[in-house]
Amino acid sequence: MEQKHRSEFPEKELWDLTALYQDREDFLRAIEKVREDINQFSRDYKGKLHTFEDFEKAFVELEQIYIQMSHIGNYAFMPQTTDYSNEDFANIAQAGMDFETDASVALTFFDDALVAADEEVLDRLGDLTHLTATIRQAKIKKAHYLGADVEKALTNLGEVFYSPQDIYTKMRAGDFEMDDFEAHGKTYKNSFVTYENFYQNHEDAEVREKSFRSFSEGLRKHQNTAAAVYLAQVKSEKLLADMKGYDSVFDYLFS
Repeated sequence: MEQKHRSEFPEKELWDLTALYQDREDFLRAIEKVREDINQFSRDYKGKLHTFEDFEKAFVELEQIYIQMSHIGNYAFMPQTTDYSNEDFANIAQAGMDFETDASVALTFFDDALVAADEEVLDRLGDLTHLTATIRQAKIKKAHYLGADVEKALTNLGEVFYSPQDIYTKMRAGDFEMDDFEAHGKTYKNSFVTYENFYQNHEDAEVREKSFRSFSEGLRKHQNTAAAVYLAQVKSEKLLADMKGYDSVFDYLFS
């Protein structure tokens, strides 16, 4: 089993992302359109969210913004998962990530207003079935809120906090190299994807064993880098959990 490049598969077997956007230009235009929508949303509601009616109306508009943000995020993310060596896919992914950061920062005023809202307003909003989970999270956040400026700064650093996971994903998909292995006189090519999806559960015990040895040796070449990336992720989560006053990192991650 040899891992193929995306370009080697017939078109009918590839993701059809035209259901989201026709092409990259359409995707970039959508980003600019949502930026405009967020700016208008900010002009309409920043400093004006106080009553149940204010929030109820704002949530209707915000839902549409979040739907478009989800479309943009999926279109940006999916192509790169098929080929981390493709520069065009990398540029699309970066455009999506930059937009997500900018949009999240621009919308922090809404989260701040929700946290500052009267309990009676939150309780009434929470009685709306489609907002129950959102309000539950807002009440948890309220207990660990660090202030508008700090929360905005942390949101702006979201891509930095995500970088350990991003580095590991790209290292795993693009840098890990597994040696070929031989079983029953036949040579097999190995990779992270082929091992996890095929060889580790292969019906032949010798293929499983030889592929595991090849896989493990490949991982061992990057073990120090992987450990450093993992440590950075753990330390950032611990730092944020302590800053926000959670009892544990798990409480912070599950909040």
